[in-house]
Amino acid sequence: MAIKTILNVSALAGVKISSRVIGYTAFGLFLNLVLFLFFASWAGRGQSGLPMFLLGLTNLLAPILYFFMGKKQGIVAALHFLAERHGTDLSHFVVGKLSDNYPQLLDKVHTAGSSSAAIHEKITDQLNKLSEQSAVNKMVFNTLLQKFDFISVISQVLESNPAAGSGSREETADKIAKALQEKLNADDLKPDLNAPTRLVTCNVAAALICASILPVIFR
Repeated sequence: MAIKTILNVSALAGVKISSRVIGYTAFGLFLNLVLFLFFASWAGRGQSGLPMFLLGLTNLLAPILYFFMGKKQGIVAALHFLAERHGTDLSHFVVGKLSDNYPQLLDKVHTAGSSSAAIHEKITDQLNKLSEQSAVNKMVFNTLLQKFDFISVISQVLESNPAAGSGSREETADKIAKALQEKLNADDLKPDLNAPTRLVTCNVAAALICASILPVIFR
């Protein structure tokens, strides 16, 4: 499948994101229902209703955190999939878009007087345009920009490679795409499971505090 289809229609990336949002949110709802049913009698054993209220509030609000965690993990999973399966296409797509909108950028940059600041401005503007095409594109590209410095790699190729601006625009774009592909390491984009683990741990700990410690304090 063409990377343009993946990025514009966002079918595969959308599936990666939505599946994790649904999965994490459903897990959060189930876990907090179990926690409430298990700890309700503990929280309600004192005279004060505050521990029960806080337990219910915790179990009610916690799934919202799982929703955002699922969104974050889904975006990272989509990025990892794109980098691992379509890294070459992704690199050529970004450079192709840059070439289409700023063809003069790929000409003899040294003689054309293109400064690092000008290159940075054009690349940033182009990536922002890609992000505006859809909500999924925006999430994916914003996260990708945080994890991978497209701008630095392209600027370095254009400024430091004497051959970058000496050939045709197609040759220059191909050299930049290869440099991006070499720097784009799929292993660096793997989802980190430490954050979800910490969320579950804090969730259970908060419910336990509401059920075991607060009833002793607020008798």
